[in-house]
Amino acid sequence: MTTEAPPKPHRPLGRLRPTSRAREGLFALIVGGFLSALFNYPVLLHPKSVVTADLGDPLLQAWQLAWQHNFATGGGPLWTGNTLFPAVDSFAFSDALLGYLPLTLFGDGQYAAIFRYNIVFLIAFAMAYAGAYLLVRQLGGNWQAAALAGAAFAWAPWRLTHISHLNILSSGAIALALFALARGHGYSLRHGRRPELARPWWAFVGWLVAAWQVTLGFAVGLPFVYLLGGVGVVILVTALRRWRDFGTRLAVLNGAGVVVFLVVTYLMTIPFRQVVTDYGFNRPWEEVKVFSPPADGLFTTLSSTWLWQGTPLDPNTGVLVDSNWLLQPGASEKVLFPGLALLVVALIGLFYSAWSVRVRAALAAASVVVFVFALGSQFFGGDYTYYILWKYLPGWDALRTPGRLMLWVILLFILLAAGALTRAGEWLRDRDTTYDRGRFLAALLVVPALFALVEGIPDVPHPSPPGIPPDLAATFRDDPRPAAILPMVQEPDRPFSEFVYQFWSVEGFPKLANGHNGLLPPEYLEINEAFKTFPDAHSVDVMRKFGIPRVLVLKVGATGTPYEQALTRPLDGLPLTRTESTDLVTFTLR
Repeated sequence: MTTEAPPKPHRPLGRLRPTSRAREGLFALIVGGFLSALFNYPVLLHPKSVVTADLGDPLLQAWQLAWQHNFATGGGPLWTGNTLFPAVDSFAFSDALLGYLPLTLFGDGQYAAIFRYNIVFLIAFAMAYAGAYLLVRQLGGNWQAAALAGAAFAWAPWRLTHISHLNILSSGAIALALFALARGHGYSLRHGRRPELARPWWAFVGWLVAAWQVTLGFAVGLPFVYLLGGVGVVILVTALRRWRDFGTRLAVLNGAGVVVFLVVTYLMTIPFRQVVTDYGFNRPWEEVKVFSPPADGLFTTLSSTWLWQGTPLDPNTGVLVDSNWLLQPGASEKVLFPGLALLVVALIGLFYSAWSVRVRAALAAASVVVFVFALGSQFFGGDYTYYILWKYLPGWDALRTPGRLMLWVILLFILLAAGALTRAGEWLRDRDTTYDRGRFLAALLVVPALFALVEGIPDVPHPSPPGIPPDLAATFRDDPRPAAILPMVQEPDRPFSEFVYQFWSVEGFPKLANGHNGLLPPEYLEINEAFKTFPDAHSVDVMRKFGIPRVLVLKVGATGTPYEQALTRPLDGLPLTRTESTDLVTFTLR
């Protein structure tokens, strides 16, 4: 006679033995790394020669990581890059990804720059999966809920619209920091704070991880800073009200962690505030309006997803909705689809959940509020929502893309969905059934995570950056004087663009008037406009004004463009000399 084994009870992460907890965390990181490699296999197969999506922001970010390598290994200024000459603090014109500095300490040149970028790109997805997985486990979710959390946080269709934005993909430390802070304080959504489960050193680690996240940039880091400000206030109030339960050790480590976080955040703001002072950079409200997504963006994707292929669906009828706004500027910032699996399970979690009604109501209310803010000016003009943030919160007027708040909506949806899957798992555990059947039914709870992974399969190109022409490489190597390269084109889909020139400059880091970043300084705009008629008296005056003794015209790049005139225009009366090589025509001030 065979004795049937009873079903194994679910144990929240907080009750696992330390060795089991560490093993599960390591396993989550391994799974995230495996999925990252699988979903981005072209990058894995050709790590030194391809990038993902396009030759725009990936090349900018490859240059940013390479510039950090140049700073760390060769010294010199960090915040004034070699491109967009003669602008100062140009490295602070967009998120600097400075936290990745330790991963930049190897290799030189173009191939190392691409390899370095791709390593960080793969790590970003793995961290996002592991961070969300651990956060949900700490908050009381079962492993199936945690698997859905990891899949949705790392590969939600919304994230794939930003697959060329490494600064947006690099959000895994947000979830990891929240996990560590929750663990440090013994907090879960099921039981609230339980002092006996507090691990004070984890609280300190949480603040350190949060500080590291801020060093990656403020596009997602600034809302995180304000969120942690609220978390810090809650911790302070709790400590003052319940000092005996809170404990001196936890208070001290929280204080130390907060100090580190505030110091790092303050230091990171210095170059960005200096840029605002020097150049008056700001994002006008009219620009925020351009990038504000409509409400039906919640159900719209772009072609970056293999499953959905840019299908906007009406949630009520399933019929294609009017998507004319997809043809307007900034469409990629207006699609907000978090994935069908996450949406459905989160909706179920409103009514059927392991969390209390109060927790569910709070999560639902927060989801609605943050989503309304993510609509920017599209919610009754935004006068009482996003505009308030843009107008009154320090630094928020630098954020022109309200739709990026969808990151926080996804995180809230994840917590709602986790309650539903955890409750379903407990129901199965309590059923009078065989052990094998119980395991089979429990395995069915993995279906949402699997479907979320299918939704997250990317369908994007993997172009190869063009190699630097030999003559240009020799010029970079042999002549350190500042230069400008023509044609000057900002479009990333062109084979000869400012993105490409900036990427080529990793070969020796010469000072170039060319370049691209989140903001373009007035010096660049003046140079670009003047050089449209190069060579003539006005463009020569601009060369003298900004200390640019050389202009390098790429023959292949200029052919068929308005810049082709520079190849043959007479130099009569101009203080220029022309020399020609296989790839270049070089003009030098006399």
